[in-house]
Amino acid sequence: MNLEGITLHSLTAYLKQEVTGSRIYKIGMPSNHMVYFSLKRESDTIHFIIDVNPASPAIRLTTEAPDNPQEPPAFCMLLRKHLEEGRITRIRQYGLDRVIELEISLLGRSSQILTKQIIIELTGKNANLIFAENGKILDSLKHVSPYMNSVRVIQPGYAYNPPPPQPGLDILTVSPATIVAAIPDEVTSSLWKQLVKATTGIGKASALQLLSAANIPLSATYLTPMDRNRLISVITDLQKKLTEKNITQPFTAIVTKRNQCQTIFPYEIAYVPEDCHSEFFPNINEALCYAARLQPAKLPEQEVLQKAIQSELRKTDKKISVLQQDLSLSNDAERYRVMADSLMAALYQVQKGAASCTIPNIYDGTSLPVALSPILTPAENAQKYYKKYNKLKRAQEEIAIQLAETKEMQNYLESVEESLHFVTTRQETEEIKEELQRAGILPVPKRKTPTSVKSSPVQIIFSESTTIYIGKNNRQNEDVTFKIGTGSDLWLHVQKIPGSHVLLKTILPEPEPQALEAAIQLAAWFSKARGSSQIPVDCVPRRYVKKPSGAKPGFVIFTNQKTFYTTPDEEYINRLLQKNKAK
Repeated sequence: MNLEGITLHSLTAYLKQEVTGSRIYKIGMPSNHMVYFSLKRESDTIHFIIDVNPASPAIRLTTEAPDNPQEPPAFCMLLRKHLEEGRITRIRQYGLDRVIELEISLLGRSSQILTKQIIIELTGKNANLIFAENGKILDSLKHVSPYMNSVRVIQPGYAYNPPPPQPGLDILTVSPATIVAAIPDEVTSSLWKQLVKATTGIGKASALQLLSAANIPLSATYLTPMDRNRLISVITDLQKKLTEKNITQPFTAIVTKRNQCQTIFPYEIAYVPEDCHSEFFPNINEALCYAARLQPAKLPEQEVLQKAIQSELRKTDKKISVLQQDLSLSNDAERYRVMADSLMAALYQVQKGAASCTIPNIYDGTSLPVALSPILTPAENAQKYYKKYNKLKRAQEEIAIQLAETKEMQNYLESVEESLHFVTTRQETEEIKEELQRAGILPVPKRKTPTSVKSSPVQIIFSESTTIYIGKNNRQNEDVTFKIGTGSDLWLHVQKIPGSHVLLKTILPEPEPQALEAAIQLAAWFSKARGSSQIPVDCVPRRYVKKPSGAKPGFVIFTNQKTFYTTPDEEYINRLLQKNKAK
């Protein structure tokens, strides 16, 4: 779960109202990333839970305290020594950053008031809880040494430096017209990135919501004057809702199909991402408690595999960009050949020792300026250009090969990533893990793991004469295509997009039209394009599908295809999947 700065703005206001002035009477530490304070308020007690788990850092108030280990960790003992019987006197957020500070005051010796700070950084993988006094760190849940980060050290004895402030305009206080004016009319990347770049306090999630509320297509790369006016109106409305104290707004949680809270918004939303649903709450704390209670529907290691694939995809994207730049530079090779040929044809016109010359281009007759080395003869200058041409030509060929291989790897990784969406068993997860190990993306364990039973593709008995098979990972795809499929069976795959191999097997001379329509819809549904409409699906007899020698798992080539266009009906797909029977 990722909480944005504006959500923490609302959370800070809620905490100020609920716990300012409360006395800490007990401190516990249920895990190495969670600390809680039991607080006495005027009429009751409440438990203030701080969770800096990198996957879903958050703060919430509950009526029940979590269980504690028998032996409290050293960090917990330190907090008990210094903070028990202290009062929370101040709560503040650092601007619109994801950092909240609790100021805790205690009565020291000689009746002197001592003030100490608990700083909660809810910054994703770098989330941390820091205990400080007068700006000096006493301890923290996670230590960051000078070797890990020379700019910002988090260790006892060092001065506390907050995370570097994000550049951009404050989404809650700066004039909406100024914010929208900071976004260029035309962008090469997505508009939401420009909106996030221009502001502070929001991320991708809220940027998409604001664009959607302004009726601006999320794929748009241009802002019209009308778009700007609508976006100004939407930001104005957001500022009014989040800054006026008398307005009570609902909080919206986005929950993924894997039953995980993706984020929480301090307003009603205009856009629900694909494969997600929304839940509404009267206050931020109820939304956070709901998110903490959710049990993720995620199989073991599935999240680890997804992160590994996404990391590799980022590397391949970067490599493709660099190779394309190199390829553009190597395209100058032809220019050097023209200069070399023209120079050889005009040797008698070039004066020895000249630093440059202008000679006719032998290919089009135009004047061609050529830079020369004065210490070389005209013929030697021509040979120098030939060498440059040959070097760039070889580089051009090598870069083109590398670019093709990298794009192939990118397509492969996208297909594996898509397979993870359809995993339903531990065995299917293990098969994807083994595939990534063979591809060199994950390390191979030193100990040999015992061979387990292979998972089976989805099998739908459509009728007495027809069965449809669907592969959910690359191994299943190859089984569906090359072990189950025979020459006359129909093979289907969404066009030029990662997806499952689908096989329609029938004993009839021609497949039933309803069965073919079902197979087409299933091929579209079990693909990266499943949320779109009019998805192109290629259909071809199995005999025309081949696997090139040395190709990556799941990669095939085919000919003689016929393309169908379909928009999958989710209810119909779910009814079909109910027919799934194990072999």
